[in-house]
Amino acid sequence: MLKIRSFFLCLFLIATGTSAQENFFPSSEKQFLEKIRKIKLENGLTAILMKRGTSPTLALYIKFKVGAVDETPEQAGIAHLLEHMLFKGTKNVGTSNFSEEEKYQIQIEVWGTKLDNLGLLKRDYLERGEEVPKDLNDRITTLSRRLKNLIELQDSFIIKNEDSYIYEQNGEVGFNAYTSQDVTNYQIQLPSNRLEIWAKLESDRLKNPILREYYTERDVVIEERRMRTEDSGAGVLRERFFSVAFESHPYRKPVIGYATGLPFLKIDDTKKFFLENYTPNRMVIAIVGDQDFDSTEKVLRKYFSDLKKGKERSPYKVSEKQYLGEKRFSVLHPSSPQIMMGWLKPPYPHKDNAAFDVLSSLLTTGAGSRLNQRLVLKDKSAVSVGSANGYPGERYSNFFTLFIKPQSEFSQKTMEDTIREELDLIEKEGVSEQELEKIKNQMVSEFLKSMDDNANIADSLSYYELLYGNWNQLFRQYNAILAVKSEDIKYIVKTYLSKNRITIGILEDIRKNGNQK
Repeated sequence: MLKIRSFFLCLFLIATGTSAQENFFPSSEKQFLEKIRKIKLENGLTAILMKRGTSPTLALYIKFKVGAVDETPEQAGIAHLLEHMLFKGTKNVGTSNFSEEEKYQIQIEVWGTKLDNLGLLKRDYLERGEEVPKDLNDRITTLSRRLKNLIELQDSFIIKNEDSYIYEQNGEVGFNAYTSQDVTNYQIQLPSNRLEIWAKLESDRLKNPILREYYTERDVVIEERRMRTEDSGAGVLRERFFSVAFESHPYRKPVIGYATGLPFLKIDDTKKFFLENYTPNRMVIAIVGDQDFDSTEKVLRKYFSDLKKGKERSPYKVSEKQYLGEKRFSVLHPSSPQIMMGWLKPPYPHKDNAAFDVLSSLLTTGAGSRLNQRLVLKDKSAVSVGSANGYPGERYSNFFTLFIKPQSEFSQKTMEDTIREELDLIEKEGVSEQELEKIKNQMVSEFLKSMDDNANIADSLSYYELLYGNWNQLFRQYNAILAVKSEDIKYIVKTYLSKNRITIGILEDIRKNGNQK
């Protein structure tokens, strides 16, 4: 996803006045290196430091190379749930007296696990259509009451959101986190003189996490899934799309997990997932802003050097093999109609990936883009049209995807035929130099408008370093985009975007015919 990955490059253009069409790698990298220091600790942790700006602030990003793609089907949603749990404090933060609180935490984990096991047993009875034994229901009722009482007793020791409060008192902005298919990210912006406070809190989060309020937070995630997926037509369509599009690869699992599995994600499994994946050799820190490199490195070594290095993850044995033939499905939901169309393609840094970035802009970016002109403005068959390259993740083979919101009255066949006509036209005639130049300039302009922000730079630095082994891959990706020619776009349309490689998902408004069954 070029927009996400290329902010850092725009900073260079701002700083040096480089033309959008100049190939500046590798000569300009030397100038960049004067503002960047890369640190590699003995335990494998990598840190990227960048001096930027005159404001006495820092953007601080921590990324782990772990996401939904690293889960087994039974673990689906555990990476996202763990992200939530790491905001619940440590032995030192989030508690008024951990030595007293700990005995309740231990009992909660024991009885909560027993209750999960009984819940799974009850579900098995129900799925077989058998009557649930009375003694099983009674045991579940008793354990539920016991767990509730223990949670209430522990609650008197919990200082909720204490880390947020500490950061607020020290001038934080943007304290947040996210989980994707590929990575888990923790972020904040602070005054430069608060660096050591950040290092102390974040290293403690990794060394002494306590998964307190686990069962109540798991319920929060279940509700989040209901709102973002079950109650969202777009969420239902997206989840179904990737379950159909990917037949074997873990990208088919939703980041938030499955409705049937979330209620039974066990606390011991979540702890194990943390220990296996939140290791310094799978971790990158990016710090961007006003700083002294030596002082920053000293702080990082002081607080993060004693993290224990984890085992290297074995490469996936399975990759997605696509058999020729269209995949098509439909889902019913009380929402406005939507369409997803996608084609499997290789990830960055494959040589064809940059052409897909350009094709995405050509088809759907701006009022003058080809599909917007045709579907929205001319035919008036669609309300909007968009696209994404590298969806749902970028570590492995992924999809080039179109998202269409059609008008309430539309012909599915006519719309598909129209899109096919536009793709066939590109395959046959290519793209003029003038149009290609315009698209590249628009892409650079969009980056420049989005760039003046330390947080975006830190996000990009950590992303490239973590996924591709070196932040300077940014330069190579940018030059690859500027080097895309008409023949490259014709090639990818012919090679990847054929009729017999497509996956099509259609969301139909169930309210339209009044059939709610």
